[in-house]
Amino acid sequence: MRRAIAIIAFALVAASVAAAQGATFASASTERYVVWSDAGKEDAEALAQTLEGLFDVYNEYFRFDPTSLGAALTVRKFGTKDSFDIYLQKVIGQTKDDFVYLHYPTAERSELVVFAKESTEDFDASLAHQAFVQFLKAFVHEPPLWLREGFAVYFERARWNPDTGLVAYTENQAWLETVKLLDAQNQLFRLEDLLTLSPDDAKAALDVFYPQAWATVAFLVGSPDRRYNRFLWDVIGLLKTDATLDANQSAVHDFFLRWHSPEAAHADFLAYLASQKTFAELVTSGVRSYGDKDLETAGKAFAAALGKNPASYIPHYYLGLIAYAKNDYALAQEYYLAALERGSDAPITNYALGINAFASRRYDEATLYLKKAADGDPAKYEVKAGEILARIPADG
Repeated sequence: MRRAIAIIAFALVAASVAAAQGATFASASTERYVVWSDAGKEDAEALAQTLEGLFDVYNEYFRFDPTSLGAALTVRKFGTKDSFDIYLQKVIGQTKDDFVYLHYPTAERSELVVFAKESTEDFDASLAHQAFVQFLKAFVHEPPLWLREGFAVYFERARWNPDTGLVAYTENQAWLETVKLLDAQNQLFRLEDLLTLSPDDAKAALDVFYPQAWATVAFLVGSPDRRYNRFLWDVIGLLKTDATLDANQSAVHDFFLRWHSPEAAHADFLAYLASQKTFAELVTSGVRSYGDKDLETAGKAFAAALGKNPASYIPHYYLGLIAYAKNDYALAQEYYLAALERGSDAPITNYALGINAFASRRYDEATLYLKKAADGDPAKYEVKAGEILARIPADG
């Protein structure tokens, strides 16, 4: 019944827009979603499958009762930004730069509106963010601002995995460096104040509010002090579906004061931030340890850096150096080749590959890589590569 109501509501709102644009929408229905797409039924079904996976990831943390939903969650996808803009102009009288969740008093009218993007990564991040807002507001109409936006950013790297058929959560630390800078500049809100920040105050300080909301959620989820983990789960249980924003935020604030000293909690929050290392910090630490010939510490630092930014060539290259130093030539080659694929300096990486191949007596490969290094940067590698090539046995 609730899915039928959502379909009817969508059709009534969208009919005039679709007619004006000459668009034909196909729909796909799942247990908790009704998805419409002007790119066809297959596209709608794929998006619905992803949304179901995201719902499960969100609810691993919130544990809401899905059967309490008044209607299936409606999502509408446009194939172009122009179509998206035309629709929003008709519905809310303005356009938006990115995906938007339109929340109304009735679940049947509320909907998440998205559009196709050239960048899959950008589409996935925006979808994970706004789909969470839709998920949360379906159960709690006016959730605390820090909780809504903090978790929305927290989930931005959740991705559908076609191999497993599941959505997997990946830690998002994109704001970590920003939050640390804000802390160094003494611009962060006191934790107690963040809990009751009004929409106007949050809007006036977006450059601080968004990163700190994420950092607060990350702290409450990841703190080794179980009191803060417990506080977050208790807060979720405190929220009332139909309460006002002020009522829900005040309830959380009062609960916070019953269990925590504001000064101590803020100090613990800052200590947690300090313990979290950015990609740049891990690379700097790894380079220092490698220079000190502390390969174990360097390896841990670069492995952690790789986890934070697998697209960077830097950790791959240094992990190759470390594997080579440990005489693990096969692993070293894997890391060097991965570094090349990610844009490392070709002459220096080819030289490393050549030395690695020479050490493992793969002389044909050594010759290939060393010549590439010499050709790529003769001034730096012609003599060095030549010296090693001269040591290769004549019979190979």
